[in-house]
Amino acid sequence: MDSIWTTLYKEAKDKLNASSISPFIEYGNNSCAILGENNKIYCGINITSNTSISNSAEESAIMSMLNDKENKIKKMVILNELEEVITPSDICFDYLLEFCQNPDEVEILVDFNKKKVCKLSELIPEWWGTFRNRKN
Repeated sequence: MDSIWTTLYKEAKDKLNASSISPFIEYGNNSCAILGENNKIYCGINITSNTSISNSAEESAIMSMLNDKENKIKKMVILNELEEVITPSDICFDYLLEFCQNPDEVEILVDFNKKKVCKLSELIPEWWGTFRNRKN
């Protein structure tokens, strides 16, 4: 496994900080580190609330990337509050598949200890929007 995976894991781990702002909003339970096409690392944390301001760590990391005028993901690591590697939630899978023009090129760490990496397209092989990516 490339050392970049260890770097991404450490960057995501450093961002974990489960906290609450109020009885209604928690944040930092999950974190995400993305390696952009420019080889820069972008990180994000989740926000959970009782309203629509909730977002995933993946979305937060992507927003950070977009703020830097980068829009291509090469690699991604997502952690839960126990510092375990997790895969994107169902909602985030759709978001990522819509965001990434070529899901075959996006690698996601699925098991740090076993050093297992999968392509985004392998995690959801029968995604409904695949045909649109092929048309472009």
